Amino acid sequence: MSHTDQLRQTLTHLHHELESVSTADPEVRGMLTQTLREIADRLSARGGEVATQPTTAIADVETVDLLRASARQFEADHPQVATAIESVVDALSRMGI
Repeated sequence: MSHTDQLRQTLTHLHHELESVSTADPEVRGMLTQTLREIADRLSARGGEVATQPTTAIADVETVDLLRASARQFEADHPQVATAIESVVDALSRMGI
C-alpha cells in the first residue's frame, strides 16, 4: 500500500472517529474538519502524487502544527480521535511533509 493510500485510509478513519464524538468543542471540531477536507481535496486534485512545489503540497507545516494542536485538544476526552489525528500527521510525515 502506498503512502497516499495509507493517508486516504487514515483520513477516512479519522472522519469516522469524529462522527462518533459529540462532546468536542464545536470550534475545534469545525477547524479540524475543514483542515481534513482541505488535505483530502488537495490529495484528490493531485491524483495522489507527492508534489514538489510548496503551493501544491498536500499539507504544509502550519497544517501539521494545527493537526498536532487538535490532537492535544482531544487527547484527554477522546483518545481515539487524538490517535487518529496523530496517524494523519505520521502519514504526512512519511510523504515528506
